[in-house]
Amino acid sequence: MSYTMKNVDWRKIFDSAPDPVFLHDKEFRITLANRAYFEYAGISEKEVIGKLYWEVFPKNSGPMKSCLNAIDKECNEENEEEEVHLPDGRVFLSRSACFTDEAGDNRYSRHNLTDITAITQAQERIKKLNRLYRMISVGNQALMRAEDEVSLAQAMCDALIEYGAYRIAWVGLGGNDAKKTIHPLAAGGVKISKLMELNLTWEDNEQGQTPAGICIRTGEPLYRHNIADEVPPSILPITLELGIVESLSIPLIVAEKVIGAMTVGTTQHGQFGKEEVSVLTEMSDDLAFGIGRLRDNTERISTLEKLEGSLDNAVTAIAATVEMRDPYTAGHQRRVAKLAVAIASEMKLPAEQIEGIRIAGTVHDIGKIHVPAEILSNPGKLSDAEFSIIKTHSQVGYDILHTIDFPWPVAQIVLQHHEKMDGSGYPNGLKGEDILIEARILCVADVIEAMASHRPYRPGFGIFPALQEISRNKGRLYDKNAVKAVMTLFLEKGYEL
Repeated sequence: MSYTMKNVDWRKIFDSAPDPVFLHDKEFRITLANRAYFEYAGISEKEVIGKLYWEVFPKNSGPMKSCLNAIDKECNEENEEEEVHLPDGRVFLSRSACFTDEAGDNRYSRHNLTDITAITQAQERIKKLNRLYRMISVGNQALMRAEDEVSLAQAMCDALIEYGAYRIAWVGLGGNDAKKTIHPLAAGGVKISKLMELNLTWEDNEQGQTPAGICIRTGEPLYRHNIADEVPPSILPITLELGIVESLSIPLIVAEKVIGAMTVGTTQHGQFGKEEVSVLTEMSDDLAFGIGRLRDNTERISTLEKLEGSLDNAVTAIAATVEMRDPYTAGHQRRVAKLAVAIASEMKLPAEQIEGIRIAGTVHDIGKIHVPAEILSNPGKLSDAEFSIIKTHSQVGYDILHTIDFPWPVAQIVLQHHEKMDGSGYPNGLKGEDILIEARILCVADVIEAMASHRPYRPGFGIFPALQEISRNKGRLYDKNAVKAVMTLFLEKGYEL
């Protein structure tokens, strides 16, 4: 069957595209553009046509690599993709193709531009959270292993330098001598001997106006926005030598007494955002706690409780990143985690293993940060290509989580939660016992919650159709023991989502 479209105004169709689209010739001059392009550029069509495209939009971007390919290489109509980063911080994905006119004399390059700034920022935030969590995780491991204050403080400084990407990190303890000397305990990014040569003090005099000195004296965090203009002459040379432009000093408080300060410095302005300060404050609190534990032999269980709190905070922060972009997905994750824990408890799994299931369930769809929002909320049937994109989320989730030192196989659970017992799942087509029991439980919880709950584009099917689905396919798609446990929960014990 063929269709014929008569009297079609192709210019209207071209202008209806929401993303900017433009065409340039081999001289990189714009020959055609749609309405969205003019709106993004902020000037009229008359002012655009004939200009070099990087003088219009994306402004100041220079020639894209794909443009050079269109001119320098054999022309083909296959799309090329590249990210274009603008000076104002916006990021666009350029999908381009080159072609020649009917006579074959003139070559052109077409570009479709999609604003992916929000997605890029979300991905960068994920990387930042990952980096910060890794930093605090290493610090918390040091809390468990350290046998003395020096090794503990040094491990914290090393974590700050390696994972926090700071230029300098050091810990100083405030002495109670007549000169109120600050004794450097540990340092990263600078030799501790250099800090000792500075004769630092927390006394209220000119020499004591260093960030660490003021912090110990007042017991309050101190942030220096432009450190070269805000420090006494005694430490200015080392500040300039290290290239430090900003610093943050946080007091170490043990038993309500300030015992010292943890100071970090950076060579970049604006690094100490709200999340960064929050994590650094937690690290300083952990360090102070560790020192206090070592000093008064606090029971080991207190350290473990702090570790668990830090882990929960990090997982909650990662899950919140998804919630910022897709509130439905975040609520889904919480409900799946709760149900998975109930299933695992009904199956009598060990408490430690159940905790790993809870953590994995809370972040199991973190990989959907990589999936365009229009696909996630598509009310119609997804195309094969769109479903292929959806299916990448378990692998993306694994890629985000696998570098984090969880005490449980969280990344593997997330990777496998769409695998099926008969090998028909994804991404690796695992079968039966090759699938982690935690992933099998999470799969059952995920299917039930997804079917029973409302989605943005359709009402929920209800709990009984969901139970029928897993019961009908137990042993084939779903773990039979997990299915048995969930049926008991809903049908005998009155569990509710």
